[in-house]
Amino acid sequence: MKNHDNASENPLIVLSGREWPIPRLAPRQNRIVVPALLELIPKILRARDEAAAASELGSFAQVARYLDTAAYDQLTELAFTALTRGHPDLARAEFDDMAMDTFELIAAVRVIALQAGLIRRAGEADERRG
Repeated sequence: MKNHDNASENPLIVLSGREWPIPRLAPRQNRIVVPALLELIPKILRARDEAAAASELGSFAQVARYLDTAAYDQLTELAFTALTRGHPDLARAEFDDMAMDTFELIAAVRVIALQAGLIRRAGEADERRG
């Protein structure tokens, strides 16, 4: 069973210049993705706020505020793990050799958080109330 979602409805991330659909994640992925997101997102938001205060938003200086080796490793683990939901045959060595921009990894965080269920989809709160 590859995934339960309609692939054409999955949001995309772009890594190595290629569009990758990311289906809703399963517990196999979420057990890795959710703790990493809960650690990274506050760092990313704090860096964004600090960069905005210093008029550095969208710059290398913003990323440098939180992206040390451990955070970069978490970003790559997040992206790889999310990709394995829709692409279970993707080998980690193949992923690690893909040429990708750091900003591509950072941009993928929102989609991964959405597919991990940490961000609600538009209208989802109302649907759950029944």
